[in-house]
Amino acid sequence: MIPGLIAYDVLFAITAALLYGPAAYLALEVWQRIAARAHWAIGIVPAFVTFAVALIIEVAIFGAVLPRLRPGRDRLMKHPLFFVWLVRSMLRRLLFAPGLKWFLFASNTLRFFSLRALGAKVAFDANMSADVDILDPWLLTAEAGSTIGARAMIASHYVERGDLVLGPVFIGAGALVASAVLVGPSVSIGARAVIKPLASISVGVTIGESAQIGPSAFIDHGVQIGKGAIVHTRAYVKRKRIIADYEEVSSSS
Repeated sequence: MIPGLIAYDVLFAITAALLYGPAAYLALEVWQRIAARAHWAIGIVPAFVTFAVALIIEVAIFGAVLPRLRPGRDRLMKHPLFFVWLVRSMLRRLLFAPGLKWFLFASNTLRFFSLRALGAKVAFDANMSADVDILDPWLLTAEAGSTIGARAMIASHYVERGDLVLGPVFIGAGALVASAVLVGPSVSIGARAVIKPLASISVGVTIGESAQIGPSAFIDHGVQIGKGAIVHTRAYVKRKRIIADYEEVSSSS
C-alpha cells in the first residue's frame, strides 16, 4: 500500500509539471508582452485567463486519449480501468485546484469548457455554485436549466470490498440539487425535480419528474420515487422501496 501511495505522488507531480508548465509559460509570455507596452498590473488578468484556457485545452487533449470509463466494478490496483480512473482523478484535481476552481466556476463559459474537458455532459445553462464538488465529472450529465447548489457533492464512485464501483449521475432539465445535498453513484434525478438542502441520495436511486425531496431527508439504496411524489423533511426512505407517482412520505418508511 505504501509503495502505491508514493508512486501516486510521483505520478501526480509529473502530471502537474506536464500540464502546469506549458500553461504557465504561455501565461508568462502574455504578461511580458502586455507589460512591455503598458503597466505590468494590466497583464495579470489576461495572463491568468491564458493559463486557465491553456490548462483546459491540455486536460481535454489528455482526457481524449484515455480509455472511456464504464459503470461497474473494477478491482483496486489490478483492473486497467482502475488506473484510468486514477489518472482522470488526477486531471480533475489539477484543473480544479483550490483558487483555480473558484475562478473557473465563476465564469459560465470557463466552467462549461472545464467540465466538458473532463468528460461531463453538461448544458451551457446548467447552473453550479463555485463550491460544488463533482468527484467524477466524466460520469455526470446535467441537462439544460438544472442547478447544483452550494457545497453539494456529486460522487459517481465508491469503494466496496476492494472494488472500485462506478455509476453515472443524471440530473434532468430544470432540476434543483440544493445546498449541501449529497448524491451518490447510479442516481437519476428527473426533470424539474427538487432536492432540498442537506438531503442525502444514496446509490442507485431514481427520482421521477417534478418529485420533491425535503430538507435533511435520506433516500436509501435502490429507492424508486415516482413522478410528482413528495418526501417530507427528515424522512427516511428504506432500501429499495418504490414510491408511487404523487405519493407523499412524511416519516420513516
